[in-house]
Amino acid sequence: MIPDLRDRYNSEYTEEKYLRMLERLESRVESRIEFRACETPVFLPGDLLREMLQASLEIVSQLNTPEYKDASTRSIPAEFNTPNEGDHPDFIQVDYAIVLDEEGRPAPKLIELQGCASLYAFQYVLPHEYKRLYSLEGLDYLLNDLSDEGYLDLLRRMLLNGHPAEQVILMEIDPLNQKTLPDFNMTTKIFGIPMVNVSDVIKRGRKLYYRVGEKEIEIKRIYNRVIIDEFVRKEIKAAFDFRDELDVEWAGHPNWYFRYSKFSLPYLNHKAVPRAWFLDQLKEYPADIENFVLKPLFHLRGPESRCISPVKTWTQCRQMNEPIICSRKK
Repeated sequence: MIPDLRDRYNSEYTEEKYLRMLERLESRVESRIEFRACETPVFLPGDLLREMLQASLEIVSQLNTPEYKDASTRSIPAEFNTPNEGDHPDFIQVDYAIVLDEEGRPAPKLIELQGCASLYAFQYVLPHEYKRLYSLEGLDYLLNDLSDEGYLDLLRRMLLNGHPAEQVILMEIDPLNQKTLPDFNMTTKIFGIPMVNVSDVIKRGRKLYYRVGEKEIEIKRIYNRVIIDEFVRKEIKAAFDFRDELDVEWAGHPNWYFRYSKFSLPYLNHKAVPRAWFLDQLKEYPADIENFVLKPLFHLRGPESRCISPVKTWTQCRQMNEPIICSRKK
């Protein structure tokens, strides 16, 4: 999308450099990286970035209404409807595909949005490795003119909310064996927040604790990385119930994982959003059915065919297919 940068990057790319970058990344995050770290960054021109940012604000504004709040309540399983969620999510990801519009210009099309946390600490590290290895200094990777320091300060304030780091936990299911461990390690390294297995959290009355040696430390705030689908699938046992009234704050309240999700797609009306329907509300299939994809609203990490069976829990969404990045010539 920025031809001179793409051509230069492609000409300088080698498998050896890529493997060297992975080695440096794994050294920095102090673990193996089990997910795919892309061979290339995406170079986005400023006008396209501004269009994506504006589209994101407009899309989120359509969901920030009492009507959608009421409608999305039915997306939350009753047994995981957690109290004290607040009026907006702490974290939002808006995932786009880049396609060519009617005039042949790159344009964003929504894939999905998420109201839960992502790899914020790892994503701080990755761009610097691209920049270092391929001499990409001068290129930004943050929006709104944020500096590295500004980004980390914003994230620190959201995660800690003024609490001592030892009283804020990154809570996950068996965190040391998650593929997202590189992000967890960097979160602990940068912000001092300990990783705690959800099964190891201790409940006493309305308070939660975790143990360090013989000492119990009260938890004031939870950076929530637990995915409820996985919690259910693995039949995880916890000392607390997500429905409990607890003296604890959430950084990433569990309910927003459901409210801002694939469930949102049929409610959106925007040029950047492909048309979507709940399958049980679709009276007839589109004539060009080959251009649509069937999506489970909430699915486990694994084959989607095994995830959810009721018809009403699926959406049908127009898919986009447009080669937009020039690959390196062999």
